[in-house]
Amino acid sequence: MDKINPKNALYIKLGRGGEYEKECLTSPGKVHVGWEDIDHVLCLAGDWEAVRRMNLGIYKAKQTATNQANQLRTFYESGEDVLWITFFQGHLYWCFASTEVLIQDDGSRIRPTVQGWHKSDIQGKPLDASRLSGSLLVLQSFRGTITKVKEFEYLVRKINCENLPIEQKAIDARETLIQSLVAIIQDLHWKEFELLTDLIFRQAGWQRMGVLGKTQKDIDLDLLSPIDQERYKVQVKSAAGNSEFQSFLSLAADAQEFSRYYFVVHQPSKNLLRDVDNIKGEDRQLVKVWLPEDIARLAVNYGLVDWLIGKAK
Repeated sequence: MDKINPKNALYIKLGRGGEYEKECLTSPGKVHVGWEDIDHVLCLAGDWEAVRRMNLGIYKAKQTATNQANQLRTFYESGEDVLWITFFQGHLYWCFASTEVLIQDDGSRIRPTVQGWHKSDIQGKPLDASRLSGSLLVLQSFRGTITKVKEFEYLVRKINCENLPIEQKAIDARETLIQSLVAIIQDLHWKEFELLTDLIFRQAGWQRMGVLGKTQKDIDLDLLSPIDQERYKVQVKSAAGNSEFQSFLSLAADAQEFSRYYFVVHQPSKNLLRDVDNIKGEDRQLVKVWLPEDIARLAVNYGLVDWLIGKAK
């Protein structure tokens, strides 16, 4: 997907209490609002003073009548270069809308989207609330229908996957740290590698039920989720290639008692790396492979950096 370059951005609430959200956020998508009691012809003609006077008969306060007229005008007159956003089920959705305004049988109005609503950035990463600034999320508490997005530049950067220099500096430093940990991980004794794998799962909340196989260097861990009681089988390999991985895939396909199978490798061979890239279909859902770089990232995520540094030789 190409980068977006909007003129400005507007937050919109899709109906009273979000009543139009589900129908709007499906392909091909539309922007749907109410204002059923306002004359559509007056809006198309741009007679906003007449619209404001109509609102005076609906709302008690003059300021409210004026605000509602201004929001409706924004809905009708915003161009296709305006970015529209809303929030639904913990995600930010965005779209561009056609300038055509259509009235529905119930008097509500819609603008068709240009290419549907999106809930991911241009690289396909979901725009969930955990990735967004609180100053943008506060829009969810807006009590009107349409308002300008003050965090416009931040919003566009998020969608376009662009970082400020200070953000990029931190990202680069984190990546350097991860790569430096890979070398430490590959230099671990196999027992330390097994312990590191166990620590990662424990930090993630999993409980170790026991060691299924005690054959030196090839350790099978039996892990339990205390919340949903799901069980994972984890095979920790000091070194592995094509034959070991194919045997593991066969084991995962035949067994039924585990929800997922993890293949964690200390020293992967080149043919194993090729096989991992070619995992398809059900195997990709059932089997997860952790290579040294994956483990390094998880070690950073779960606060095990100091532990690893202490093991460096």
